[in-house]
Amino acid sequence: LIEGLTTLTPPPQVSLLTCRWDTPLHLPPVFRQVDLGTYHRLPFFLWQQTTALRRLDADWYLTNFFLPPYLPCKGVIVVHDLSFRAHPEYFPRTIAWYMHWLTGWAVRQARHVLTVSEFSRQELLRFYPVDEEKVVSVPNGVGSEFRPVNDEMDMMADRATLSRYGVTPPYILALGNIHPRKNLARLLDAYLLLRQRRQSVPTMVWGGLPRWGSTTLIQRAQAAGVILTSFVAQADLPALYRQAVMLVYPSLYEGFGLPPLEAMACGTPVITSNTTSLPEVVGNAALMVDPTDVEKIAVAMARLLDDAPLREYLRQAGIERARQFTWTQTARCLVSLLGL
Repeated sequence: LIEGLTTLTPPPQVSLLTCRWDTPLHLPPVFRQVDLGTYHRLPFFLWQQTTALRRLDADWYLTNFFLPPYLPCKGVIVVHDLSFRAHPEYFPRTIAWYMHWLTGWAVRQARHVLTVSEFSRQELLRFYPVDEEKVVSVPNGVGSEFRPVNDEMDMMADRATLSRYGVTPPYILALGNIHPRKNLARLLDAYLLLRQRRQSVPTMVWGGLPRWGSTTLIQRAQAAGVILTSFVAQADLPALYRQAVMLVYPSLYEGFGLPPLEAMACGTPVITSNTTSLPEVVGNAALMVDPTDVEKIAVAMARLLDDAPLREYLRQAGIERARQFTWTQTARCLVSLLGL
């Protein structure tokens, strides 16, 4: 979004509230960074925001999911997905509870509620009945760094990046935190089924942090030879996408689904789920499967490995589809909605 806002003429005046992290932020000159100090966990973090907003005399405050208890300006929240309501079993009970309670309070207090897909908009209205005009779908964009390989220099830089994660092409990529809704247990079953049926199968790579309840799955994946990179830096994601044979993203529930779109922008064929927001995002530019059907996931991977014309079609179709989602477009929609 920062990238998109800087492309507008004139750019809006934006103050970005940040806590002190180990990695410094490099913001465009038009952005003002406001230091909240050391991060404190909820609910104290919300009071940190109130204190800063009082000093700023802002017109609007845009934030994700939660609003501070006292808001000295107009508030807008972005609700990325409703997985904590649709599938509370995916979360520890305390996390599902506070997400439900704090999001519900913020939805009622906010002047506008943004979602990142029409699917998420309908989900929000299902779980938090409010005036429909208050809830607006503003899709995410794809960063300009997500693009196909241009030349041999790009290829060499990508391979140098991958070497830091212990990854060597060819490989099948899965990206996202190791979390129940990402459906990696079924993906692993499909991958093992694929290896039983074929003499040669590329290595599988999982990029993402372990989350609650993932210990057994991680042990199974390691025993199967899956490479687990853990956290992947944002700057390294394009290389990981570009050099993959395919991205497989069989998520059970998404509010948008950036990884498939980012992979498509990089020219990487995608297999993803035919549920929730994902068909809305990928259109006809990816193979879609029932994420609960291990056999169909395995068949889709085999099909992409065997069908070079299909891979090339998805590569070109994916690049074209991803061009429809830009952060400039997202920023324009936001600025128009807020009347800036």
